[in-house]
Amino acid sequence: MLRCTLPLSLMHQDKPLLIVNPRSGAGLSEAAWARMARAIADGLGAFDTRMTECAGHAQDIAENAARQGRALVVAVGGDGTLNEVVNGLMAAGAPDSTELALIPRGTGGDFCRTINGSKNVGEAAKHIHDTKAVAVDVGLVKFINADDQPLQRHFINVSSFGFSAAVANRANQASKKLGAKAAFLGATVRTLLGYDNVEVQISVNNETPVRRTVMMGAIGNGKYFGGGMKICPTATLNSGRLELVIVGDLGLGTVATKIHRLYNGSHLSIERIESRSAQQVHIAPVDPLCKPLIEVDGETPGTLPATWQVLPGALRMRV
Repeated sequence: MLRCTLPLSLMHQDKPLLIVNPRSGAGLSEAAWARMARAIADGLGAFDTRMTECAGHAQDIAENAARQGRALVVAVGGDGTLNEVVNGLMAAGAPDSTELALIPRGTGGDFCRTINGSKNVGEAAKHIHDTKAVAVDVGLVKFINADDQPLQRHFINVSSFGFSAAVANRANQASKKLGAKAAFLGATVRTLLGYDNVEVQISVNNETPVRRTVMMGAIGNGKYFGGGMKICPTATLNSGRLELVIVGDLGLGTVATKIHRLYNGSHLSIERIESRSAQQVHIAPVDPLCKPLIEVDGETPGTLPATWQVLPGALRMRV
């Protein structure tokens, strides 16, 4: 296990703090980290490091770092690591004194696609060094967890429900040795064979709810999810709004022949797919015994009913 021996209280708060997930991608050996650290230092300069040791650890590290006045916190990992860091900063009150950045590492990298970021760690580090932070929006979703208790989670990229969440849940349990795209495509095919569309009530911006039979829905602050699918092609990080995409009552044949359009973002013109911008979205199953999964930046922490809202300009990020 790679570890940083210095506690946060003994680190230099003016240095960037790298929160590194050594389990993202194919894992991170000491030799591989030494090579990465040299490339990052060449681009970014001196920095401190904390290695995560378990799920949720990145959130705790980020929250403590922000509360202690760290100037820059850098997530080094995939979408899940970034999500934990975002939640840590939000738990600390999203202080203006702490900026966020990402050095992508892992199999997914959907948020990296949204910001057109480099997957070369040296180039990403140099970009962070040379870039000024801007205000970006953050999403918040309130939902029900496995114990039927209310819970909430922030997200910076995309949250979804229904079929996409079932795929993410399956993909997270599968091997990603062939990459995220292959893992998600495989999970998509397997999920399609046994998935039933669900009837839900949808309310946007507190409008009168409408009843729809849907395959899935996505609520995007960013554009990409599922290992490269451009699900929310008009979403932007600083619009003060989220993009809601509802995929209606589509069958297996339509999905099989149209799925390629998700990757280039041309799917919005397909019949029974709707899109609109929103500041708040509430979705509940018509049958209270039906519990469709929700997905948040690639993880599946709970089920519908759920309410999504945007927090405009909630974080400052170097993108």
